Amino acid sequence: MDLAAGLRAFVAVADQRSFTRGAELCAVPQPVISRRLAGLERQLGVSLLARTSRSVELTDVGSRMLPYAREVVTRLERIESLAREETAELVIALPAGVDPRTLAAVRRGLAGRPTRFLELPAVERDRALRAGEADLALLPQAPDHAELSIRLGVGTADPAGREFRLDRLRRTGRQRDRSGPTLHLDDEDDTPAVRDPLLRAAYAHGLRADQVAVGLPRTEVLTRVYELGDCLVCPRPEAERHGLSWQPIAGLPLLRGYLARSRPGRIEPDALELIMDRLRRGLGADG
Repeated sequence: MDLAAGLRAFVAVADQRSFTRGAELCAVPQPVISRRLAGLERQLGVSLLARTSRSVELTDVGSRMLPYAREVVTRLERIESLAREETAELVIALPAGVDPRTLAAVRRGLAGRPTRFLELPAVERDRALRAGEADLALLPQAPDHAELSIRLGVGTADPAGREFRLDRLRRTGRQRDRSGPTLHLDDEDDTPAVRDPLLRAAYAHGLRADQVAVGLPRTEVLTRVYELGDCLVCPRPEAERHGLSWQPIAGLPLLRGYLARSRPGRIEPDALELIMDRLRRGLGADG
């Protein structure tokens, strides 16, 4: 006798006061629900339900037992839910360019749980989370309110000094009609917290409007960095991964901020803490 199935049948029929509706609730045929209840009563040695041709009523012992049976069924459902969560694929939506070694570290920390990463723009990460296509997403946030902050600087092929000075890119009078060098900003950093102070500083140092570019494909940007002397605004780990020298921008502390948002019930607190800790270290976050 399957005690769990018998208790589920008892609770369903008792709550519905009907074998037909109880069977529908359990998604089984009515004869099956009747057999499960009969088996439960034999196993317990008591009658739980008084059956008539028109109604189903609880016996005295059935009335006393129903709250306990309902509690057991609720706990069983929670156990099954936790088991599904632990074995179901976990989908994490991240910005593009996260070091694969960081992603491997996250997977190792979640040993036994299938994990898939989605590389998406910020707007798409938010949409995927809302649509239930992702269980966890890193979403842009102003650094003052961020859970994870990453320091930004400039990646160059030819470093000069300990800090990057924006006036290094200023064109002289004879260069006014020439293209480049250009300061490239990734779509991920096209936010007021990064874009606006960077543009103000660039213009204050005499750069032209066309010397700040946003959202070009990464391969094209890196090619221009090596070919034309362009520069890429990025975190230190990303610059080093592409073989670039990284420098903070003189007089301009820039931070990229993120909040972690997850679907309720999909990630246990300990797992979320592990994921964030490994992403923080892998992304070179300050906090």
